[in-house]
Amino acid sequence: MNTKLKLLSGLLAITFASTASANLITDWTYANQAGFDSASGTTNTSYTGDDVSATGNSAGNSEDLTDNAGNILNTDGDWSNGVAGDDALRTKLMWGTPAAGQGTPQNPNPQSAMSIDSPVNGSMVTNDSNWAQGTAITHENWVIIGDSLTQASVLDGLVLFPSDWVGKGDDAAYDQLLTDSQPYFAPQLEFGIDFFETPNNASPICPNGEASGQGDNINGCGDIFEITGLELLPLVPVIGPDFIEFTVPFVLQDINGPIPGWQDVEYFVTTRLSGLSTLPDNYTCSNSQANCFGFVTIEQQSNVLDAQFKVHTVPEPTGIALFALGLIATSFAGRKKRSV
Repeated sequence: MNTKLKLLSGLLAITFASTASANLITDWTYANQAGFDSASGTTNTSYTGDDVSATGNSAGNSEDLTDNAGNILNTDGDWSNGVAGDDALRTKLMWGTPAAGQGTPQNPNPQSAMSIDSPVNGSMVTNDSNWAQGTAITHENWVIIGDSLTQASVLDGLVLFPSDWVGKGDDAAYDQLLTDSQPYFAPQLEFGIDFFETPNNASPICPNGEASGQGDNINGCGDIFEITGLELLPLVPVIGPDFIEFTVPFVLQDINGPIPGWQDVEYFVTTRLSGLSTLPDNYTCSNSQANCFGFVTIEQQSNVLDAQFKVHTVPEPTGIALFALGLIATSFAGRKKRSV
């Protein structure tokens, strides 16, 4: 066997062996919340009441953001006290004037908006192939008059409560330490949204680089929102035609650091955003960055960007596979070079 392939086999064996022998949380309950930390829009003064406005409460309470019972978002940037005292965030942005007669019989005068389904609670299993439901985003994409959303930032938080585990089940002290230190915060994510309200009559090519009158531009050029911040994550996002997946690692810890006896396993939370078309390869980013992540939303309808996640003990979905392919490719390249 080639030396590099031996190395690959050894690394994979070590990864899975350490996971199998360590103290592992097998089942969790979770709370996922997200909200808009900021938002801004155009300032067309020809119309009144069309500025970007915000409503909702990411913790699921009243419109008063200090009504923060159950809040898990750190909105003041200070982790020394966890999230104690932090205000909740708004979950819905609205802009422009309602599109009179442009909607459905149930909603004849819709208004452009973006809303986050928060909070979401549920349960999941470590290393399960099934996705757990997270905080989905809906874009109400309708014809507007007046001001439009231009930018927003989103905070997304996930807390995990162990409900079953292996490895220390016969040691009551370790079990007590685990449960006394919960909940466990996965890394809080912050995303920027650069939003582009496109002209519906653009022809023949829409801003997403594709033809008007077909696909996502069937009802006029689809609106675009670029997502910033993903390029800063430790693992490279995976992009498909209708999804983006990104992964962040974490270990069980409280404000004092890793939990003794339970810090040996590094968990990976993979988030999958899906349901809308991603930006095509030939799309030119507004900020001229080489890597541009984002989606296109169809005019004159509600567009749902579903958010799901899972917890694994190795990077998901392709971290190990990409690493393996890289080693194999290096191996074959080296073999070819030596044979010349």
